[in-house]
Amino acid sequence: MRTNPLKQSTLRRWGPWLALVVVFATITSLLSWWQFARREELVERINEVIANYDKPPIPLADIGFVLEDGKSAQEWRPVTVSGRYLSDLTTLVRNRPLNGQAGFLQLVPFELNDGRVLIVERGWLVAGSDLSPTIDNPLPLTEPKQLVVRLRVSEANLGRPPIPGQISSIDLKTLAERFQSSGEVITDYYGRLVSESPGSETFPTAVPKPSLSEGNHLSYALQWVLFGLMAFGAFIWAIRNDRRIQLEEAGLRAPKTQKRTQALIDAEIEDANQ
Repeated sequence: MRTNPLKQSTLRRWGPWLALVVVFATITSLLSWWQFARREELVERINEVIANYDKPPIPLADIGFVLEDGKSAQEWRPVTVSGRYLSDLTTLVRNRPLNGQAGFLQLVPFELNDGRVLIVERGWLVAGSDLSPTIDNPLPLTEPKQLVVRLRVSEANLGRPPIPGQISSIDLKTLAERFQSSGEVITDYYGRLVSESPGSETFPTAVPKPSLSEGNHLSYALQWVLFGLMAFGAFIWAIRNDRRIQLEEAGLRAPKTQKRTQALIDAEIEDANQ
């Protein structure tokens, strides 16, 4: 049985292109999956904000905070705590822009009535003109206070070198080592300040509510899927077009009739008038 030489030629010519299309489609599929995964993670965080952010505060002892794989369903939950600030241990979190301005977050350890220490993020401070720590760094008094804070989980350790009085992220384990002489530092969560009583005369700028936008992850994911499908579509069109040309050259198929566009008609008129 003889093998059709036309089929052999087609396989030799288009086999490498098919492999390239498969590789491209695999890459686009992985990128699409990555965008879907990022969207799913973002939606999960948004749902936590929606579920917990505006709930009435309850005492910290009643929260039953559960931490799994660095996440918690109780994140953003408002709670009340009582104790006093350890203002002399105030630390700034660097590289925290807000509304296009460079700045810092102010962290102040708060000694609870039970002796444990809760890290409290009191707000945002604008950086100086040379991106140095701001001169205006209002510190709270050490008098007894009652706070309302929203619980947040620890941030990742960025592995950057320590600077006296500053830290690169709200990594609670690093902060616990820094403040270990002050007592047991809570490392499962910290608090973002909502209010304090009695209040201070001045506060850092309050950090706004996190965005509830999903961003463009879904559209990007669908675009990557479309790119993969387009690659296969272009490959199939190229094979069919190549096969049509080969059949026309072999006299096995009538040449494709060219569509009479206005440009072609104008060209024919010009040729006739010459």
